[in-house]
Amino acid sequence: MLAELIVIVVILATVAFMYFKGSAIKSFLLFMNASISSAVAFAFFETAGRIIISYGFGGEWVFAGSFILIFVIIFVLLNILAGKLMSADIYFNDLHDRIGRSVIGALAGLVFAGVILVVIGLTPTNWPYERFAAGDKNINPAEPDKTLILNADGFVTGFASWLSRGSMSRQNSMATFHPDLLNEIYLNRIRKNENNSIIAGDQAIEVKTARLAPSELVFTPDNQPLNPGSGKKTVIIQAGISHRTVKEGGALARVETGVVTFTMAQVRLLCKASDSAKNLGGSSQVVYPVGILRNENSVDRKNLTDEMLLTRTDFAGGGTKWLDFVFYIPTDTTPVMLQFKMNAVAPVGKLQKIEEKPQTPASPTSPTTTP
Repeated sequence: MLAELIVIVVILATVAFMYFKGSAIKSFLLFMNASISSAVAFAFFETAGRIIISYGFGGEWVFAGSFILIFVIIFVLLNILAGKLMSADIYFNDLHDRIGRSVIGALAGLVFAGVILVVIGLTPTNWPYERFAAGDKNINPAEPDKTLILNADGFVTGFASWLSRGSMSRQNSMATFHPDLLNEIYLNRIRKNENNSIIAGDQAIEVKTARLAPSELVFTPDNQPLNPGSGKKTVIIQAGISHRTVKEGGALARVETGVVTFTMAQVRLLCKASDSAKNLGGSSQVVYPVGILRNENSVDRKNLTDEMLLTRTDFAGGGTKWLDFVFYIPTDTTPVMLQFKMNAVAPVGKLQKIEEKPQTPASPTSPTTTP
């Protein structure tokens, strides 16, 4: 397995370097500098990527590039600073020092390997491993088909998420905007159509209404009633997808085709506990759509791997295609944000009661599902 091999090679190389060239103190500083640099990269790679996209550069590789660039810059600066502050090498007993530098070096190598895997995961490739089986129509986002024994990418994302909701938390925490980043980026890469980009402009999606669904809704074509299950409620989010180019902030990746393509796995609803919904710190839960509203009484059932195709005709008359996405969300939560691919996020307004009508009628048709 290539991903496992990358982790092992990076860890062994780091341990060997610190064993022969370093000390326990240097190993500790290397580990801390790598950990801090990875956390800073997680915090700012989207902001940097968004700026680069606005100038028309980077394409689908922009977030991978911004992540590794931030990591390298911060890591180099921290190492220079550490070298200035530590004027002389400090050693413990020779045996203890060798053991210490090897163990801590292994942890530093785990961080380096995790950063490498996250960067690769942010690219449009299928390399080095697929966390979810693309052909599985019953993908469970909470249960990946493939994880690593040496969970390096999970280690660095978990560390950054923990910092974002802990003592170093910010108003907009990573744990709220990306509560499950690793699964999110791998689900985002599942696609068949070449027009399906993993990124979108920062204004590619907007939310007009959010409302509780009526109990009489049924799935087509079998007319089975929606069943969110115990402890969940059905919510309909009316969202508009922009036909502007990615550079202009929209969802159109290739101007020549005029086609916008996406999977259900690229649409994510972030929910927070109802008593903390106005606070974007802390953490949230991510929920994926179960279907798209066809009309007032029926829903087209969708799997996460179903790919939707919007053509120029769908955007006629305004440049925005309005769709009603149906979600099952935990009863004690409130939807706060809707995300689309990488980079696009829109706030969700007040959740309307069932008897309230949306401002704009739902579209009577759904986009084409590509085979």
